Amino acid sequence: MKWLSRFSFHRRLQYTFLILILLPFVVVTFWSYTSVRENVSEKIARSNEETLKVIGSQMEKTVDSISFVSVYFSEAYDPAVLESLRYLKNTGSFGNYGVYTHYNKLKTTANILSVQSLDADLQIMLVNRENRILIGNQNIPVFSVLPENLLKESSRLDEREKVSLQWFPYGGTPAAPDYYYAVRFITDPLNQDKLATLYVGIPSHYFRSLLDTGNAVSRLTLVDQKGRSIAVTGEAAPADEGPLLASEVRIPKVGWLLTSKTPRSSIDSHINREFLVSISLIGLFFLAFLVLSMLWAGYMNKPISLLRASVKQYVGGNRAVRIPVKGKDEVAVLSAAFNQMLEDMNGLLQQVESEQEEKRRLELQALAAQIRPHFLLNTLNSIKVDLLLSGDPAHGAMIDALMKLLRVYVHVDKPLELAEECRVLGSYVQVMQIRNRLDIVWECKVGEEEGAVMLPRLLLQPIVENAISHGFSARPDHPSIRLEAAFESDLLRISISDNGRGMPEDKLQRLNRRLQGSEDTALWPEKGVGLVNTARRLQVLYGYRARLSAQAKEDEEGMTFTLYIPVTREKEAVPLDDPDADRR
Repeated sequence: MKWLSRFSFHRRLQYTFLILILLPFVVVTFWSYTSVRENVSEKIARSNEETLKVIGSQMEKTVDSISFVSVYFSEAYDPAVLESLRYLKNTGSFGNYGVYTHYNKLKTTANILSVQSLDADLQIMLVNRENRILIGNQNIPVFSVLPENLLKESSRLDEREKVSLQWFPYGGTPAAPDYYYAVRFITDPLNQDKLATLYVGIPSHYFRSLLDTGNAVSRLTLVDQKGRSIAVTGEAAPADEGPLLASEVRIPKVGWLLTSKTPRSSIDSHINREFLVSISLIGLFFLAFLVLSMLWAGYMNKPISLLRASVKQYVGGNRAVRIPVKGKDEVAVLSAAFNQMLEDMNGLLQQVESEQEEKRRLELQALAAQIRPHFLLNTLNSIKVDLLLSGDPAHGAMIDALMKLLRVYVHVDKPLELAEECRVLGSYVQVMQIRNRLDIVWECKVGEEEGAVMLPRLLLQPIVENAISHGFSARPDHPSIRLEAAFESDLLRISISDNGRGMPEDKLQRLNRRLQGSEDTALWPEKGVGLVNTARRLQVLYGYRARLSAQAKEDEEGMTFTLYIPVTREKEAVPLDDPDADRR
């Protein structure tokens, strides 16, 4: 072995690798060829079985989602859902507002539950006793009649079974149905009266996507407990293909049987072809790969190790870490890009932290007006009743207006429809005019579509308060406040006008600069705080397009404050106020 001393350590390392790896590789290659053919089939069989287990596990999750939806409706965990099912059990159309209200309750619940099974693209239908579809997919009209073929198939089920799901195929061919439905009959827990039937259909493409393993020679079949075909992928092997590798897995929760069959001849031919190709390629590239890997390993490992260490430091909290950039190769470009990404991330984190802090401060200011003790509402309600019984409707109306405001303050963190906000402002004006002994005329001109837009509570109250406190400080003869709302493209414009004393031009310009954030509020800390907070709250909640501006009336005294809010035209029918707050 002395001849090895003539070579460098690096060369000796290379020669050692050649001797210790190449020679054993040649010996093992010929030995492994004789055993691979016997072992691969067994491994493929086990692999197919594991694949079937994974597919079966995914199907069990889908079945669990369907069971959860059915149990939620049938076991009446939500009294509101049970009440809606009772109300709609014989309904055939939107005949009154009650039908609409109960339908919305069921729809809201169904939308929440459907999130459990978005990946499976399930078709969920809730059908009442008149075979009218209460809840279905978007392409199914409400209160439409259940398809006759589906009704015929489901009529064969046992309506006395109210605990377990019942399954049946529907549509398509017997070998490949379009849907495989799960049905559960929903009954009233009090009198066992039938309320509705829940249909949950699993589409055929869901089964095909699960059974598609990418192996064209394998045939996967799924059958139910009765032997009926649910889904099939792959082609049946000809009779002359010889023996088959078969694997099967049963899904215990529903009793389905999932099988896989692969011709053994296709496996043998594939092994021979891949083995010869592999041996040829490995023989050609082994030496070249060994030499190049030894040369490049040390050169490439150093900058990559540095990059990995820098990433760990940044994840650990060191935001100041940066990678030294040397040269112009790919690693240098990657290092420069990584440094720029760290800079961008730091800037983004600072911006997010600043915005969150500003939002938290504004929300705390809004929450400062919140009044939570409900005993105060109960006390005011008792005073109102005593005043009305004693023949004092004026003060009773004042107490009633004050109670409405207190209810709003209790839920100040929840949004409110613009129409309801107008009614709250009316109550506020009523209280303020009694407090200030002013006969204020309050007008609110809001259309049905504009009135349905959801806004933060008490967003407009500082503007009305400013009109009463400052605009009417000179006590005009006929004070009035008017609110108008209209859509301008995708913006909602809300104008609040008064006939108060107005504002000089220089002060008006200064106020608008403060509302736009272009003037430091510290110069005038005691003036216009409510208006400035409203403008900043708009920008935090709705972005840069939202704004508040002030204008003086052209032909008469007074001011007009205009809000522009980007909104969508979708109406949310979820009630966010609590009408029983005074009874808690």
